[in-house]
Amino acid sequence: MEQAYLNRDATYDGVFFLGVRTTGVFCRPSCPARKPLPQNVNYFAAPRDAIMAGYRPCKRCEPLNVQGALPAWIRQLIADIEHDPTQRLTDADLRVRNLEPARVWRYFLKNYGVTFHAYCRGRRMSQALTQLQDGVALAIPSPKSTTNESGFCDTVGVNNPTQRENHRSHGIHSTTAPMSVG
Repeated sequence: MEQAYLNRDATYDGVFFLGVRTTGVFCRPSCPARKPLPQNVNYFAAPRDAIMAGYRPCKRCEPLNVQGALPAWIRQLIADIEHDPTQRLTDADLRVRNLEPARVWRYFLKNYGVTFHAYCRGRRMSQALTQLQDGVALAIPSPKSTTNESGFCDTVGVNNPTQRENHRSHGIHSTTAPMSVG
């Protein structure tokens, strides 16, 4: 796989995807972008795996683009999500855009292996992880938080009051601002 991406071998496009740890981006093996060091690369079998691991799609090779150009409605929807990953698009929001939620759901599931809402959740999770890496303090939800709010804590392994207290006692502090992840 390493040789395939170093040689930009397009015959491997769709066979695997590579995530670049230093940028948080995932690409096709044939991506024209400068190649990362091998120790900074993770390999994924599908875009879904890369998204759920917190990577966002590359803007140069567009790994979510399947067999030619994306439909305009998908291109606009993804652009809106990339512009503001924190927004929560509901089925009602999709209908306001004249999009049938079931159609959006089927398209994402068929082409990316995740539902539209799972894709959005993955992008929010990715943004939260990036903020943590950049030293931005995030709120750690209380045990009474909703499952959507506590999803981030479950992902990073801070999922009970004892662990939260241990993080605080080791100098890891959080603000009390609400956080919307899920």
